[in-house]
Amino acid sequence: MRLTRRRFLQGLTAAGAAAWGLPGCAPATRALEPASPRPTRPILVVINIDGGNDWLNMLPPTAGQNRSVYEQRRPTLRVLPAGLVEIGAGAGLNTDFSGMSLLSDRGRVAWIPGIGMNNPNLSHFVSTDLWGQGSAQPGGTGWLGRYADAAFAPAGDVLRGITVTNDLPVMLRGQGRSFVSITSPSGFVFPSSLRGGLLGAPWDAGLLEAGYDAAVSDPGAGGPPGLAYAAQVGKAFLSATQGFGTDGTLPPRTPAVPYPGDASYPVRRLDGGALSGGLARQLKLVARMLAGGLDAQVFFTRVGGFDTHANQQVEHANLMRALGGSISAFYEDLADVQTESGNAQDRTMILAWSEFGRRVQQNQNGTDHGTAGLAFCVGRGVTGGFYGAYPDLGDLDGNGNLRFTVDFRSLYATVLERWLGLPAPATDALLLQGAALPAYPRLGFV
Repeated sequence: MRLTRRRFLQGLTAAGAAAWGLPGCAPATRALEPASPRPTRPILVVINIDGGNDWLNMLPPTAGQNRSVYEQRRPTLRVLPAGLVEIGAGAGLNTDFSGMSLLSDRGRVAWIPGIGMNNPNLSHFVSTDLWGQGSAQPGGTGWLGRYADAAFAPAGDVLRGITVTNDLPVMLRGQGRSFVSITSPSGFVFPSSLRGGLLGAPWDAGLLEAGYDAAVSDPGAGGPPGLAYAAQVGKAFLSATQGFGTDGTLPPRTPAVPYPGDASYPVRRLDGGALSGGLARQLKLVARMLAGGLDAQVFFTRVGGFDTHANQQVEHANLMRALGGSISAFYEDLADVQTESGNAQDRTMILAWSEFGRRVQQNQNGTDHGTAGLAFCVGRGVTGGFYGAYPDLGDLDGNGNLRFTVDFRSLYATVLERWLGLPAPATDALLLQGAALPAYPRLGFV
């Protein structure tokens, strides 16, 4: 059953909230949709859940010894059964994780609990760096940056990898290629300070491109040695941003559905206030770029605030509402976005990860940094379910931490080869980086 824009909007009424897995309501049972085939031009949207997400309260155990241990070690922080939706494998989805039970129920979410690494580090900075490098032998570059090195055209594809954050995390750094930071709808326009003058008003993009062509074709015309290359790069960037509008700006767009932070979004914070729209704004921008015709393939986004050491019962619930609401709204919004290579929802997979999880034992009002975490992927091309075993909460290591069950590089190998289409040998080389180790096993969700 396909969720149309109209049906989604109908579901966002108070009476319809139950049908969409919104907080405090039990979702309706639906038949699983079959996964769509991998598109010819897939898109990957990465969401960094920054701060070490306490996923044990996002996806708590519902039965057996794990539930007993969970209740014993989280006497006041545990999520009661009434706040969970059973999704299989002895786990339930926190109903504060807005909209995700709908997507999970339709078979659109691959859950990877217990994902981690050998010799984990509980520093936010170090763990994020290791996740970003994604290599058996970390060497300073990131796994998506190395993908850009391997897959992007050497003299083109200038906007194929984009971060909507204002930094360039190590995950996006390649040896010869990096992503471009675009944080606003006007962030990729030829700088206004350089327009005017002989470029005209309104400025003449054709004149600028002709100038680039002249510099490329005659690099020795009195310019420095790098002039031709600089002109080539400038021309490629200009060409990539053409077609958005008559003046090269990104056309305005009204999302097909409300996002967290919008006045019409029905879910609120526990205190009744509006949810944070930080991630929603980033995902709206991604949808707007795609609707505007930007031929990008990989986007990076980030949501912070998950370093919940105190007042976690309230703050984590609010964070989950904003995170889940943003993801589910983005997924539905993409159904309304048409690109030259097909519907954006069909082409897009979302990958969400956090640098580590939390300890089973609660502290006074929160949880301390732990090891094995949770990653998940969302999309029409995803075969939903659990990939990897839920950790044994009663079998902790000598430091009282969970033992990881899936190496995080197996997730990367799966995404690189089976979603982005990088050949298997190239995928293995990209992740192993010369280490004499077996290839990382692929997961089966795509």
